[in-house]
Amino acid sequence: MKKLIIPLSVSIIIATSACSHKNVADNAAVGAQAEQSEMIISQGKSYRGGAIGYRDSKPVNAMPKATAFKMSGDYADDVALTLGPNGEMLYFAAPSDISANSAPVDLGDGWWLNRQGIGAGSCFTKYTFKEYSALKKVPTQSELKEAIIPGAKVTEIRQLPFSASEAMQNLDSIRSFLKTPLSAPRLYVNPR
Repeated sequence: MKKLIIPLSVSIIIATSACSHKNVADNAAVGAQAEQSEMIISQGKSYRGGAIGYRDSKPVNAMPKATAFKMSGDYADDVALTLGPNGEMLYFAAPSDISANSAPVDLGDGWWLNRQGIGAGSCFTKYTFKEYSALKKVPTQSELKEAIIPGAKVTEIRQLPFSASEAMQNLDSIRSFLKTPLSAPRLYVNPR
């Protein structure tokens, strides 16, 4: 029995060690990706054990910055989806994810506060927020592609100086910010 316990315990220690090294490597890769995108970083509440994979470190919460966008027409009440360069579907919401709180907020001068996950390659569908949220099931990708309004797309996106959770409380500041030429880097300009 002792012969079995010692090799088994050594195997467990080796496996555990390998897993923790993999977690540290995975966390480092995630950290490198986070550094590539611009985000507001704030200290989170401390909890036992620190951040995953790092002892004695304080946890960090990353909060993405809010964005504003312009579109090729008045599609503020239409649900958006995002296509990749080859026309593949990259993002679409489930009907249960769409509500009045998903609708963009008019900021003036053609700018809208992004509250639906709009990004580069986003276009608009014939589904209104009210219609889409009432659907009982998620449309198929082919149904969603057929629902795209021709020419209805995001034409420009700009990053804002507030996190997504702070944006609604700072609409006047955001409006002023957007009136300043090139006050924020252009994240996306659709040349078409």
